Amino acid sequence: MKRKQVDRNNRDNSNTEKWIEDPWDGPVAWRNSEFETQPRDGRPDRRTVLIALTVVMTVLLSVGATGMWYLRQVNPPDSVTSGKPVATNFTVNPGDSLISVSKRLEQEGFIANASVFRWYADRKGGIDLQPGYFALVKDEHIGNIMKKLNKSPS
Repeated sequence: MKRKQVDRNNRDNSNTEKWIEDPWDGPVAWRNSEFETQPRDGRPDRRTVLIALTVVMTVLLSVGATGMWYLRQVNPPDSVTSGKPVATNFTVNPGDSLISVSKRLEQEGFIANASVFRWYADRKGGIDLQPGYFALVKDEHIGNIMKKLNKSPS
């Protein structure tokens, strides 16, 4: 007597021996199907959208942070909040270059960053440095310091 083949749901599996393999059946045929390569409803994948938004937000935050840093270098917050500005004497020596003057301005506390000062001066047409004494205010806007250094010394 032949025993019936029963699966775990108590279904009769005796007909499985008569099954003929069809090339359209199974996962191999499904992977090669045209239906698998078409996107859903023409919408982008949720993960792709999330990655794109993350990249865009990172770029925007980086640009914003760089802009805020630059503005604080050009126009330090102390120049706006301080009371009466006190002028301090600054000397430009004969033979001084923009590099040496900007480094000394930074060391003496007139500007926040020598590199930003040089970049700003280059973009605004440069500085014609003349030896002499200049009355400068510490933490003043870079443009004001540049104007004073462009004038004849007092």
